[in-house]
Amino acid sequence: MNKKFGELVKEYRGAKSLKKLGDEIGISAAYLSDIENGNRFPSKEKLDKFIKAFNLKDDEKDRFYDLVAKESPNKYKVSGDIAEYIMKNEFLRNFIRIAKDKKLDNSYWKSKIKELESESE
Repeated sequence: MNKKFGELVKEYRGAKSLKKLGDEIGISAAYLSDIENGNRFPSKEKLDKFIKAFNLKDDEKDRFYDLVAKESPNKYKVSGDIAEYIMKNEFLRNFIRIAKDKKLDNSYWKSKIKELESESE
């Protein structure tokens, strides 16, 4: 199942009109049409509204975020040297989400980096 973000939005929209969903999200029908056609991508705020409007479960929500990160040419990209690595590794993406949810601080990450560095010596 290799759907693009816009295709997935269109699928979830179902029989609901572009105008009706656009009103729920806070965007115009034309903007929503551009999203469905892969010409534009929503901001994080709007993406969260899509997720709410579609009542997505966590795994579906993660898929939405992942697709935007893969396809959007702008702010969802991580720095170029790691973006492709992260997006190709589902385990890593899940790990990072868990770490974010647990609000792990820099001291945790510093200790993990030291562990990794000592393993490679």
